[in-house]
Formats: sequence, structure tokens, C-alpha cells
Amino acid sequence: MGAKVLGSGLAGPWRRFRSAVGVAVLVIAGVVGSTSVGAAALPLLRGEGVLPHHDSVGAAALPLLRGRGVLPPHNPGRSLYPRPDFLDARACQGGKDTAACNQLVLAAVSSARRGLERMGPMRFNLAAYLRLSRDEQLFVTVNIERVARGLPPATALSRRLDAIAQQAARAGRDPSLGRLLGSRLAGGGLVIRAGGNWASGYDNPLGSDYGWMYYDGPGGGDGYCNATGTGCWGHRDNILARYGSPSQCPSHRFETVMGAGFVGRGVADGDSETELLVGLCGPPAADTVFTWKKAKHLLKIG
Repeated sequence: MGAKVLGSGLAGPWRRFRSAVGVAVLVIAGVVGSTSVGAAALPLLRGEGVLPHHDSVGAAALPLLRGRGVLPPHNPGRSLYPRPDFLDARACQGGKDTAACNQLVLAAVSSARRGLERMGPMRFNLAAYLRLSRDEQLFVTVNIERVARGLPPATALSRRLDAIAQQAARAGRDPSLGRLLGSRLAGGGLVIRAGGNWASGYDNPLGSDYGWMYYDGPGGGDGYCNATGTGCWGHRDNILARYGSPSQCPSHRFETVMGAGFVGRGVADGDSETELLVGLCGPPAADTVFTWKKAKHLLKIG
């Protein structure tokens, strides 16, 4: 799969991924909100923000939310190389998104959850999941990770956010966030916070989720983290961030919405995945293409 890490080398196959995480302040009619605008690769921020403080803790003393995992600003104390090793498995090589490959990734996710966070496995109807588009799969995996840790899900995929994420997937980079802040989505909702991830070489959306969530710290696949010791777990923090609350919105109407992008051919490492999360004040997005409500029904998620 020919992937390369940004930064120092790692043992075994190399993958690369990047996230966008920084902190800015957006004032909305007297309401102040923190806005994530840039990622783990600090030079890309160009001084637009500072990385939040991340505390890494060992598995023996993990701070749990109702027994449901570790939340920012805390993070696992180490990365776990996937076991079973789907990155080198014939069932996954070449960007396969088959049942055989995803079963291997799910087993690796379950092992990492147990070892890093004392959590149970990720469960959903795999046959139904495989019938989803890759964008929808990225949306689903984010929400399963969030809900399992007591966080509110992203309510929907937005057509505009999908377009931004898809453009980034084609370019092999993080989604562009700067112009989103303070803009309005279809329907009139105001974007008050945003964060995005990009990955390449993890074969499929669930594989990328493994890289972002469980292989993003020291010793993992984030080259910038390994080279500098900073920016670790930025992708995971984006997935598990709180992008606002009703109290930050004059109307007290708030939701988190997403965009996602995927390219499976014509990119250096065989696949390119992006995801974009934003906090929205005001009316809900009017350009939704897929919803969490529909996903839960299709995948038989309680």
C-alpha cells in the first residue's frame, strides 16, 4: 500500500494521517464560543490558534464517563498497533471494504477499546453497514464512537460539508475550515466551531477510524506526534470534541453536523478519507443527505 508517515519512521507498515485542530473565538450576538480551526500538524495552523492541552493516562487509571471510555482533554497513554493486523491482511489490501476486511478491523477496534479504555466492542449490523456509501460509513463510525462515550451524535451529513470534505479527500489533505467559521449552511444555521481529519492508507472508513481513534498517540501512525511529541491524539480529539451547546446560541438551538469524503482510486496510498464536524447554531441544516436517525434504523443500533 506504499503509504508514508509524516515525520519519523515506525515499525511495520506506515500510514499517514493529519487532523485540523486549533482554538479561535467566535462572538455571536454577545455569545462567545470556542472554535476549532486547525490540526495535529501544527505548522499548518500558521499561528491561527494553539493546541489544547492533552493529558495522557495509563490504562490502570483511566478517567471514565459512566464507564464509557476516555474523553478529551484526557487520552490513552499509548497507541496500539492493530491486532489482528488488518493493515497487512490480504483481505484488506488494495482498499477493500468487504465483510472479511471489516470483520478484521472490528476485531482490532474491540481489542483496542478493551486494552486502552476498558470498553466493550463496537457493534452494528455489518451487512447493512456495507451497503452504505463510504461517506455514510465515515458518518456512522464517528457517531458510534461518540455515543459509546456518552457524547451527542452528529445529527446528519450536510451536502455542503460533504463537498468540502470530498475536495480535501481528492487533494489528500485536511478539509478547509477557515471559511466555514461564521458562515451559514443551507437553512440558515451559523457555524460556530469546526474540526476535520484526513487519513490515507487505512483501506476503508472503519480502518481510518482505527487510525484516528486508537493509533494516533505516541508510537502510532501520526508522524508529527512521533517527531515532535506534540499534537498527539488530535484526530481522536476531533472525533470526540464538543462543538458547542444550546447555551452558546442566541436561539438556544444547536446541533453537530458532518461532512465526509472518500477517494478509492488515483491516490498515492490507495485510499483517502476525510471527515468534517461542525457546531451549528440556529435552524438545522436544510441540505442533509443522510441522518443518524436513519443510520440507527438501518444498522439496528439501539
